[in-house]
Amino acid sequence: MNRRLSLTLVAALAAAGTLTTVPAHAATGTACKIQPYGLIGARWQQLGGANGKLGCPTTGERDIHQNGVGWAGRRQTFERGQLAWSPKLGGNFVVAAWSAGGNAYVDWHRTAKEFDTFLVRYTSAADPHGVQKDTAGGFRGRYIVRARTNGGYRWNIKGCDTNLIGPSSCQKHWSVSVTG
Repeated sequence: MNRRLSLTLVAALAAAGTLTTVPAHAATGTACKIQPYGLIGARWQQLGGANGKLGCPTTGERDIHQNGVGWAGRRQTFERGQLAWSPKLGGNFVVAAWSAGGNAYVDWHRTAKEFDTFLVRYTSAADPHGVQKDTAGGFRGRYIVRARTNGGYRWNIKGCDTNLIGPSSCQKHWSVSVTG
C-alpha cells in the first residue's frame, strides 16, 4: 500500500470514529531509520519497539567508558529515553529509562544472579545532589518517581546482598547511566 493511500485510510477511519489514536510510526507506515540490535534491540522490542515506551532510536549504539572502569558497556538514545548494556553487572544486564505521564521510570532486566536488594541512584534538576534508594531484589526491577522537572532523570543501578552478621556486599560497579 502506498503512503498516500495509507494516510487516506487512516484519515477516513479517524473521521468515522473507528480509530481514536494512531501512533506516529503506524500512521506513516515507516519503520525506524536506525534499527537497534543485540541485547539493547531485544529489550527495546520487549518495551514495545517503535510504538512503545522509548520510540525510535535517535542514535546508534555507542561505547561508554567510565573513570576507574575503562570500557563499561554500550548506550543508545531513543525519542523518549535511553537503553544501556552494562556487562560488568552481568552479561545480559540492560537498563532502560523514560518519562511518561508525569513520572520518570527506570527498568533493569536480567542480572547474572539474584540479588537481595538493588540500589537505585538518580539525579535531576530537582535533585542535583542525587537520591539513592533501596528497592526489592531479584533478577530485574523497576523504580518510578513522580517527575518534578521537565529535564531528564539520570539513573544508575547496582545489585547488593544483605549480610545479617556483617556489612552488605554490593557489586563493585554501577550500571552505565541512562537518562529518561
